[in-house]
Amino acid sequence: MNNDDIQYNLLGNLPIYIDGLGYIKIPCIRDIFSMGMSVYNGYLSSLLIDKSMFKDGELSEEVTNYDLLLGNCFHDESYRITVFKALELFFKSEPRLHAEEDTLKILIGNGEINDNNFPMIQNTITLGNNVKISNEPEFKAANKQAQKLIDMIKKNRAKAPPKKEKMDLHSIISGLIWKENGQSLDSILNMNIYQIYNGFNTTNSIENYHHTVSALYAGTLDGKKIKMSDIHWANKNTE
Repeated sequence: MNNDDIQYNLLGNLPIYIDGLGYIKIPCIRDIFSMGMSVYNGYLSSLLIDKSMFKDGELSEEVTNYDLLLGNCFHDESYRITVFKALELFFKSEPRLHAEEDTLKILIGNGEINDNNFPMIQNTITLGNNVKISNEPEFKAANKQAQKLIDMIKKNRAKAPPKKEKMDLHSIISGLIWKENGQSLDSILNMNIYQIYNGFNTTNSIENYHHTVSALYAGTLDGKKIKMSDIHWANKNTE
């Protein structure tokens, strides 16, 4: 299943089939709020473990994200508990750690997580929760003086207060609830996160389009500089 297929299913609030495992389903907002957003974010973080979190040389190139998941589940009980709760939430089936001779496996139902299907799990969770993964590149020093400058920049950046976001999931949901869009509190809380962000982005696009049309009719905007087909709200998102 490619990304287009996954996004169609997410928009329809449908489960997505993972080869060798069964169906994964992104929970609705109501269920997420019931368990606690911080708990849910912890579930996402545990499953989206990535080898890019480590510096070059710390891990062998052959190590996969699934190797990291499996190794941490075996050596860290608290991590394993979080991962298993997350998997049970998404797959509606209790996972188990299975050891057979020198092989360790994570089983769900009659299936097994492995290097072939774990990337699909991570990709589905990333798309379904509007997760933006950005690995900030490290500075590379050309000499000792440059390294001192880089160390100072990193130190100052670490001390700087984090930027406050203008919007978050709470504010977006609140806005959609009170906006005249034909939705109700109950219907929005039954949506998944993908649907929420899709609705938010589409609503913004429709409003911007209508404001542009109104400005053109009012003569406050030069129509020669705008190609209406390029700003239509039904255009595909290229981000």
